[in-house]
Amino acid sequence: MFLFISSFIWFLISLSDNYISHVTFNLNYMSIPEDKLVLGKPKKNITVDIEASGFKILNYRIFRRELNLPLDNFKEKKGDHFYMLPAQVENVINNQYKSLVVRKMNQDSLLLDLGVNKKKYIKVDPDIHFEFAEDHQLKDSLRIQPDSIWVRGPEDLVKKIKEVTTEKGNYNNVKGSFEYVLPLKIPDSVKELEFETKRITISGTMERYSERIILVPVQVQNLPENTTLKLYPDKVKLICKAPISQLKNINENGFKVVCDYNDIQKNSAVVIPRLVEKPKYVTSVKMLDMKLEFLIKKQ
Repeated sequence: MFLFISSFIWFLISLSDNYISHVTFNLNYMSIPEDKLVLGKPKKNITVDIEASGFKILNYRIFRRELNLPLDNFKEKKGDHFYMLPAQVENVINNQYKSLVVRKMNQDSLLLDLGVNKKKYIKVDPDIHFEFAEDHQLKDSLRIQPDSIWVRGPEDLVKKIKEVTTEKGNYNNVKGSFEYVLPLKIPDSVKELEFETKRITISGTMERYSERIILVPVQVQNLPENTTLKLYPDKVKLICKAPISQLKNINENGFKVVCDYNDIQKNSAVVIPRLVEKPKYVTSVKMLDMKLEFLIKKQ
């Protein structure tokens, strides 16, 4: 116990003496205009050698202090580029912490770049993969809300970002109406920016599809006067794929299949029909009669 008490008293006596040691200050940049932002990554702290009593040095080492650096203390280098020499930093420390004597600053000049608080719109690119339920397809286009967002922040960071993607979304056996929320995938390099939103909504409607076979008459184009063209067969079979709710509406009036007289080749016994019109709700059409025989009669 006597040894402990003696050591403690010796420790207190030692702390009362002055020493030279290094301490670290957190930097606090102040008086930045409201329409300006600090660009890049300015220094967040500095280390300096100071002379003070052991008590103060111990206190400053345990409880790190802040060093306020008003913009007025910086010198303008060019435009919105500023700097502060080591001697100026030492003066700021001596003014804020008068009980300390700065002996040496261990860093070069402090640099500070300011920029405009910029805002722009960027596209949202969803990273999604759907596995639809059997015989199902997307009824209309996929809805993305919002499909573009604004970002705001330092102009040097805003310039870097052109678009933003979402986290990966995999959805299986999708049918009926659906709505999914996906978070944005924001790169670490631009996380300091302010985003209008950090998630989007993806929605749509799946509908069951089926097929139906119909007969459609073939029309002849560019037929010369006093000429008739007889086709065999004169109607073609079409396999039409459409939503089940629309199958009953499919008939020959919604389709147009043509043969062009100018496409008939000499010494050829067949002509190829072409589908030129179909209803919008029909997603695909397969023609079963790909070649038609013909007979030309001139008056």
